[in-house]
Amino acid sequence: MTKSRAAIFEKAYILHARKYLNTSLILNLLTREQGRYSVVVKGARGAGSKLRGRLQPFTPLLIASFGRGELKTATSIDFPGPAFRLTGEKLLLGLYSNELLYRLLGHFDPAPNIYDEYEILLDALQHASARFAPIRFFELTLLQELGYGINFGREVSTGEPVEADCYYYYVVAEGFHKAPASAKDSIRGADLIGIAAEISANGVLDSYSARTANQFDSRQLRNITRKSLGALLGDKPVKSRSLFRRAGS
Repeated sequence: MTKSRAAIFEKAYILHARKYLNTSLILNLLTREQGRYSVVVKGARGAGSKLRGRLQPFTPLLIASFGRGELKTATSIDFPGPAFRLTGEKLLLGLYSNELLYRLLGHFDPAPNIYDEYEILLDALQHASARFAPIRFFELTLLQELGYGINFGREVSTGEPVEADCYYYYVVAEGFHKAPASAKDSIRGADLIGIAAEISANGVLDSYSARTANQFDSRQLRNITRKSLGALLGDKPVKSRSLFRRAGS
């Protein structure tokens, strides 16, 4: 696959791949400028192809393609940098993030913020010692960009700031309501305030540092993000979660 002089390259990552015909692949991509779409890479699995075995998840790509329908044809692919090396639980978390993007993003809907946060996530999974804090931040950012952002700092019915000594329960697509301490799944206001401290004033998550990822306890977020994402994902189970359970985590 040779580079055309007129080719326009864009940054991309592979979210999902499947075999096509005898030697080709269909790649579902996350791109910065055009969002999610699919391309055919002809001959990518051929014995003499320079791309054979290189089109893997978590590998930065520069790709040029043509076509006006939902399925484009790749004309050139470059590799501007090394793949992110994810192993064990962090690999499963990376696959989970790919599945979320594959299922929740529309075709050809530009998503530069999601793309940038995805790269931050991969870097955090590769380098930070924390396992779950980065994926919780990514889930929150994805919800924000999809129009389902969560305000952790205010009680939804009154608009008043969350009080550290009170308890709250979460309602999907609404927010947090005051609750008695004995209520099922109630959360201390102090914990919500701690989460809100990690979020910027306009509700979009700040880029998290390794220090934040190591110190932030994301367990309180798991049920909240799972409820919100579940409302968007519907009844179809998330495959990567079952892989994580089978791995014993």
